[in-house]
Amino acid sequence: MIESALKFNHKTEYLKAMINWNGKITYEGTWTDDAHPIIQVVFQNKYVGSNLISYWLSKLLFNLRTKYEFDTYDAIGHSLGAVALVLVNLKEKLHPYMPRLKKLVLIAGPFNGILGLGDLPNLNRIKPDGRPAFMSPTYFRIFMGRNSISSDLRVLNIYGNVEDYSNSDKYISVTSVQSISYILKPRVKEYIDYPVNGSKAEHSLMHDDSEILKRVNNFIYYNPLT
Repeated sequence: MIESALKFNHKTEYLKAMINWNGKITYEGTWTDDAHPIIQVVFQNKYVGSNLISYWLSKLLFNLRTKYEFDTYDAIGHSLGAVALVLVNLKEKLHPYMPRLKKLVLIAGPFNGILGLGDLPNLNRIKPDGRPAFMSPTYFRIFMGRNSISSDLRVLNIYGNVEDYSNSDKYISVTSVQSISYILKPRVKEYIDYPVNGSKAEHSLMHDDSEILKRVNNFIYYNPLT
C-alpha cells in the first residue's frame, strides 16, 4: 500500500512509525511538509487484539501531533487495524487534542467475529434493517459507543468473498465486515461498501491488489465531497 500511495502522489519519502511489543514508538524516514504526508504504521506484535492496537494508535496520534502540529488525518486499516481505527474514532470527542479523522478506508475488518474464533461460516446474518443477528463483544462495544462516531467522517469499507461455501475472504465472513455498516452508515457523512469477489478477494491479498489500491487512492486523495 505504501508503494502505491507514493507512486500515486509522485513521492519517494515517507515516515515509518514502528510500535514494539510494549508500545514503544520509534521512527524512520521523513515527514514530508506537504498536504498529504504519508505515514506507515508497523506493529511488531500483530496478535495483541484490536483494543491494545487502538490504544497504541491513540498514543501515536498524540505523539505525531505534538511533533508535527496537524489537526486532521486520513487512515487506511487492514484486518485488526481497521477495527482499531474505528475504536480510536470513538475517543475523539473525549480528547479535544486528538487529531480528527476525516477519511477512513477499512479493508477486511473483522468487526463482528473471525472464522474459527467466535464465528462460523454462514452462522451470522444481516437482518432486513441492516442489524446483524449476533454481536461479538468487539462489535457490541462499538455499537454501544456509536453516538461518538464522527458525523463528518467519510468511509470506504472493502471486503472480500472468495466465492466458496463460506461467504468469506477465508478468514472474515462477509457478514462480519458488513455488520459495521449498521453502525456507521446512519452517522457518517459518506459510507461506501466495496465488495471484491473471486481469487483476489482472499484476506491477505486485498491490500496488494492493483484495482483495490487504485480505488483506495482515489477515495483518499480525489474524493470531491466537501
